[in-house]
Amino acid sequence: MKRYLISKMLKSWKKRDQAILAGKVLPDGVEEIRDVAYLDDGHSGHLMDVYYPAEAKGELPFIIDIHGGGFLYGDKELNRLYGHHLARRGFAVFNVNYRLALNDTNLPGQLADLAAAVAFISANAERFRIAPEKGFITGESAGGILAVMTALIAQSARLQEMFATGEPGLDFKAAAVTFGMMDIDDKHIGYWGLRSMCLEKGYKKQPYYQNLIFANIPEMATLAPVFLATSADDVLSPSMKNFERTLKRWGVESEMQYYERRKDRKLVHMFNVFYPEYEESVEMMDRMTEFFLRRIK
Repeated sequence: MKRYLISKMLKSWKKRDQAILAGKVLPDGVEEIRDVAYLDDGHSGHLMDVYYPAEAKGELPFIIDIHGGGFLYGDKELNRLYGHHLARRGFAVFNVNYRLALNDTNLPGQLADLAAAVAFISANAERFRIAPEKGFITGESAGGILAVMTALIAQSARLQEMFATGEPGLDFKAAAVTFGMMDIDDKHIGYWGLRSMCLEKGYKKQPYYQNLIFANIPEMATLAPVFLATSADDVLSPSMKNFERTLKRWGVESEMQYYERRKDRKLVHMFNVFYPEYEESVEMMDRMTEFFLRRIK
């Protein structure tokens, strides 16, 4: 019964998101390579797209973008429009799939997927025309925790061993989390249900579990600067504010972009992804990419 209800919920999410994106037009000035396999196993969860500013010359700074979906739903198609808008700002953008929890893997397996994607991008830097020392990582909603964990794993042999990822081969100059689901240990019943679906039975006894809680991870002390964005209308804004406090406790440089409520429209969860034409979305993308570029000038 639980799987049936979850499946029904995920189908409703997909229908809603497809309806929003169906009327959107990709911006001009971007070239794309579709469905690049970063693991050669035929699994759709191991594909990514790459977007470039049209007619770009030389090595580019790059962004690895990780879609949201509560670890259970979504793929790179959700973030294709958003990725094109980021690429127009002078970056190569890697829009990465990962296997979904519940049916294909669990959250540690997703981290292993993303580490493999990072390693593939690193090994093929010349092919993709990127500057390996000018890399950034972003994530939205559940992609936020995946992005920050991927950045931490990239710099830590201890975490690489714990999550069985191997060495990704890149260090990120900065990260960005927008509308992030950052508290995997939240005691709300909804989070309890989510953990039961994306982690195995008895997960609290697994050594890795405490290393998904940012307050407990010693490598947080050396995390690269983090750009944060949320809104008053976002159901996850408390999680984002808590993560901002966690970053401050660890001494990590951060910048928060917070949007108050508007009278004429709601600035809903992940509005930057679904409504990149909003003036707030344009501002958020501009500030995020400026935050990145300051790290490489």
